[in-house]
Amino acid sequence: MYAHIRFKKLYERIWNARRKVKQRHVNSALTRAIAVGVAGVGAKWASDSALAEPMHTNIGLYLTNRLITDRTSLFNWLWGGDTLGSVIAKAPVFEIDNINHWKDQTEEIRNPLCDRDAPLNQNFTNSNEYVLLPPPTKNPHKDHPFHPAWFVRAGPREKIAFHPKQVKAAIVTCGGLCPGLNTVIQGLVRSLHHTYGVQKVYGIPFGYGGIYTRDWIDLNPYSVRAIHEQGGSFLGSSRGGWNLDAMMDALEAKGINHLYVIGGDGTHRGAEKLASEAKNRGLNLVVAGIPKTIDNDIPYLDFSFGYRTSVSEAIRAIKAANTEAIGAPNCIGLVKVMGRHAGFIAMQASIASRVVNCCLIPEMNIDKEKVLQYLKHRLDTKGHAVVVVAEGAGGTLCSAADQLGVDKSGNPILPDVGLWMKKQIKDYMMEEGMSYNLKYIDPTYMIRSVAADADDQLLCTLLANHAVHGAMAGFSGFTVGQLNHKFVYIPIREVTRQSRKVNTKSRMYCRMLLNTGQPDFTPDKNK
Repeated sequence: MYAHIRFKKLYERIWNARRKVKQRHVNSALTRAIAVGVAGVGAKWASDSALAEPMHTNIGLYLTNRLITDRTSLFNWLWGGDTLGSVIAKAPVFEIDNINHWKDQTEEIRNPLCDRDAPLNQNFTNSNEYVLLPPPTKNPHKDHPFHPAWFVRAGPREKIAFHPKQVKAAIVTCGGLCPGLNTVIQGLVRSLHHTYGVQKVYGIPFGYGGIYTRDWIDLNPYSVRAIHEQGGSFLGSSRGGWNLDAMMDALEAKGINHLYVIGGDGTHRGAEKLASEAKNRGLNLVVAGIPKTIDNDIPYLDFSFGYRTSVSEAIRAIKAANTEAIGAPNCIGLVKVMGRHAGFIAMQASIASRVVNCCLIPEMNIDKEKVLQYLKHRLDTKGHAVVVVAEGAGGTLCSAADQLGVDKSGNPILPDVGLWMKKQIKDYMMEEGMSYNLKYIDPTYMIRSVAADADDQLLCTLLANHAVHGAMAGFSGFTVGQLNHKFVYIPIREVTRQSRKVNTKSRMYCRMLLNTGQPDFTPDKNK
């Protein structure tokens, strides 16, 4: 049975179900959510069928595109034009720039996957396929408005924008180290070589500055065959070195038409400028980003690569602190972990370790005296305590008197919060005349320098694959990520607008409070 017949039956079933619902005066949010779920699953299933089966007409693809492009009519029809349906219908579309917008690409180039055996020669993503994220549901526990958006779905396109043999690709890693960098590098090289037949792939040493100051490295599948087993970056990484004109001149001189940039929000701001300048110059160059930060503070993404490995490594340090704490009388195990502006590592490691009694993160408003009183009470009643503090928590823990001055931008320079907290505990316990022990562990650089674990190895590989698919399709100025378990392309400008932080009213934050058993440390004047 062909896909268009399946579409017809699907529409008939949805229509009949909706008619019966109206007849019975059932208009609950749950019923409507189920209807949209059925439509979404059915559309995906029928779309997959349209791509996986031979078809005598293009009506199946036409109906698929109607489901995607005619969103307003579809959702107003399903919801009867109520508030939630209208919000979803009006959800913005995050379009991705394409080289076809500034280069005359009249020739249609077939994807090399078309010549592979099934199912590889059938598993393509439609050129205008979108995914609605987050899922269309109302959450009665949240009072903020629901803001979904349509994202371009990641994956290989049947028609591509570059002849693979003419592609010259370059890869650069910027910023701090992160578990999984080498896996991404390896994944990019392998996907370019094995999937598309690209022969020229270069590695740029030590960040943006290496584009115009260093000799590039020739990369091939053999040279990167085992780098995924190592931590750090095979290419080296650094901050700074930004010089737009020098970088663009070097890329143009080398004939680069694919640039893959691996880094965090600052690196992505640079990648956006490179993509914009390539467009302004009319170059045959696309720029693709792969987001990297162990802090997991990039908006929209389920996880950034390296984050889960970092949480696992943080747990090892926390367990060591717990062993020390219970092995000595009145002992506090104090662990400082990364998290300059976002406390995701500290929060989730505290929950997962099952031994933390106090977790302090940058998003909390903290009264230092309440923390110290709680630790004394914990020693009085239990004889030990384990404390986890994120590096950025000093922003609320430290007072103006603790500042070490200001930087060139006028921002306060704070002391190392781990060492500072250690001293505060010592001074407080001495004032209280209490005998205690304290074991301090700082695993900061150990956490970020290890090789990726199995989860991050998988994520890094898939991110690299999808970045190559996007660049070969001609997309530029995008980054790739997993949102609600779907891989999508996101305009770089959207992920650099703001950083994600822990919501101190969220369920996950409440789970942290329940698992640590800590009280509310908010200053009384702020309650």
